[in-house]
Amino acid sequence: MKCTLSIVLLTFTLLTVVSTNMYTKDGQQCEKDKHGNEHCYKKDEYDEEDDDEPVFYDADPNLREPLFIWDPVRVGYEREIEVEPGKTVKLVTAAVQPKVFTIENFLSEEEADHIVEKAKFYGLANSGLHIDTKISTDKEYTSGKARDSLGWKGRWDHDNDGKITLPEVIRTCEYNIKLYLNETEMMGVFKSLKMTELDDGFINEEEFRTLNTAGLGAAWTDIRETNPRFRDRFSEQIWLKHTDTTDKIMTNLREKVIKLTNLPRYIIEGGEPLQVLRYQPFGHYHAHFDGQDPKEYPNTKCCHLDLESQPYNCRLCRLMTIIYYLNDVEGGGETAFPVADKKDYVEKDFRQRAKGDLYNLSQFCHNASLVVKPKKGRAVMFYNHFLDNKGWLGGMDLYSLHGGCDITKGIKWMANNWITSPPAEYAHQDSLYTMIDPEGAF
Repeated sequence: MKCTLSIVLLTFTLLTVVSTNMYTKDGQQCEKDKHGNEHCYKKDEYDEEDDDEPVFYDADPNLREPLFIWDPVRVGYEREIEVEPGKTVKLVTAAVQPKVFTIENFLSEEEADHIVEKAKFYGLANSGLHIDTKISTDKEYTSGKARDSLGWKGRWDHDNDGKITLPEVIRTCEYNIKLYLNETEMMGVFKSLKMTELDDGFINEEEFRTLNTAGLGAAWTDIRETNPRFRDRFSEQIWLKHTDTTDKIMTNLREKVIKLTNLPRYIIEGGEPLQVLRYQPFGHYHAHFDGQDPKEYPNTKCCHLDLESQPYNCRLCRLMTIIYYLNDVEGGGETAFPVADKKDYVEKDFRQRAKGDLYNLSQFCHNASLVVKPKKGRAVMFYNHFLDNKGWLGGMDLYSLHGGCDITKGIKWMANNWITSPPAEYAHQDSLYTMIDPEGAF
């Protein structure tokens, strides 16, 4: 009798599963596009489908809903998503590696202006140290011959004609220090060090024997590391909380992000505060990753699960990044993905600058394979990590290298919305951002 009852129940269950092709076992809705590709996503709370449709959940109530990543399908692929009642946006694939999507008019004029005004009200701080730009004229530098490759004439005389011209000096600086100066700026460095060898347009062999290459190398390095224009990042920032229930615009934005990403609410609510940035002329952020590879930090806990270890003793576990453009920029300010969809990309070669310092987006913005122009209300969404075989945070996508190009005219306002998520072993833990307001967030 028990055996017969089990067979009946099993048959009923199978028939029920087969009878519905709208929802999967995970309670997801699946549809096929005109190309025959199947795409699954969670049932929309605004969906007016019959509530009697069977939906299946995991038997263990302690198991949480896993993560979700949109399938890019191909460049140019579009899908419509209702982000709030009556408002639909288009999610358009801009790259497949990494998975990059653009969304026009994701923010309304009111939302974009509100974020900017709120940032202005609380005040922005420098993202990097602003050192006096006259530091090179005030500092005493080492004098004499450099002990590294800068002490070798072959590093300077690129055409081997016995004369080192100003363009060759500039090239030497770029190659060795990764510092990009124009002719006027380079002559200013020579003047600050009271060096006259280039006054006649070139340095001859006799002059090179006594050339203060050690001082030049130190001055160039100092400029590279301290002058905000030449640092890896030059901007101002402030952090705004999503958790202020009195701010209806910010809380509504969070609801829209839940719809856009198709991620569980607890994941979105556990994201970092919104980072709002202002880039003024020459403002930039050279190519970088928003996450950190678990292979390089195998025993390091995620920062959003261990706030006390920030910023150096934890690992950034940002599944994805959403960039919001908050104004129209007069010139520059593009978001560049240097290696998006590049078939010949080798991360080690790129890191070693085998083909030049392509990290430097002040110089090589348009060498990038994907460049997105800032436009008020536009959003760019991309994934920094893959998912593991259990549906939780996996390895880092090394194609997700990205950054901000120089502002050539005007000012750029933008915001970063970083969505944190746990690896499988910490899937049961809540992000501490849901319980603790980070210091310095408003």
